[in-house]
Amino acid sequence: MTKSIETMWKEGFVNETQLTAPKVNDLYNRKSQNIVDKLLNMFAINIKMLLIGSVLMVLMMSLIGAPLFGIYVCILLVPLIVIAKKELKRSVDISKGQSSYDYLINFDNWLKHSIETYARYYRIFYPLFFLGMATRAVISKAGGKIIALLMEKFPTDVVILGLPYYLFMALACIGFIIVKYADALYRLDLNIVYGRQFKKLDELIKDMKSLRRTP
Repeated sequence: MTKSIETMWKEGFVNETQLTAPKVNDLYNRKSQNIVDKLLNMFAINIKMLLIGSVLMVLMMSLIGAPLFGIYVCILLVPLIVIAKKELKRSVDISKGQSSYDYLINFDNWLKHSIETYARYYRIFYPLFFLGMATRAVISKAGGKIIALLMEKFPTDVVILGLPYYLFMALACIGFIIVKYADALYRLDLNIVYGRQFKKLDELIKDMKSLRRTP
């Protein structure tokens, strides 16, 4: 970004007639950290980590004899990288020729739209990722031994897709739970990584709103 939020506070928001200067100066002193720039930097780092992670996944899975699973996960990560780059590029289009308050509101709207875009894909990503993990576990040598042990301890004539029915039902239930709560799982993951910065952004916007004069 060519124009930081602090600069816009100085040049735009401080002189806005809707606010009293002492309160704005006090707000600027208390909220001097550049929340927007920090979040955008974190998003950019996330893209790099996805790129590195996809490559490492293929290499690591190849080393342990599961290259197809590594490629599978890499394919699942590609849409996330595409979405991340597209959304980060959209943030550049946010107009900077306005007050800090308006800029933060527009940024917050972009952020919410971006989160919803990610959430739609994660509703697909998490179930497919679990399906890949479960399939890999079942067809692996270790998985075969576990299945054989289960059949020995809990014998049954009901077999579904090569699995004892109780194991198949257990995996199906887990898969259903992941499908049902994929959005919540994504929100939890998002909050762990960005929650602190999101909270600061919300508090900053609330403070600015409280300082605006009512008509």
